[in-house]
Amino acid sequence: ISSVLHNRLAIGMKLKCDATVQYILPERKEVLTFEDLKIDSPYNTYLYPGLPPGPISNPGLEALMAAVEPAESDYLYYRVDKKKNDGSHVFSRTYEEHKAAG
Repeated sequence: ISSVLHNRLAIGMKLKCDATVQYILPERKEVLTFEDLKIDSPYNTYLYPGLPPGPISNPGLEALMAAVEPAESDYLYYRVDKKKNDGSHVFSRTYEEHKAAG
């Protein structure tokens, strides 16, 4: 996931990260709505480019290391793998692949 976010930042693409929107909501939702994605907050990476102004959680060492040294990839999209239902992710290079993985 860190690689995807680094790749997006490198090409000036908005992060569009659900976790940053979840951070600004009063309580966590299973699925974000289109209205949620319109919330005007500097933490809403669907609206504002770049990184949010501060951390959205208290990351562990593995997450910090992934942020500093992301895996090399050309992926721009990721989503939870609903077929496996184990919290793993599916990675895609194009939006078309991303939609097909849904």
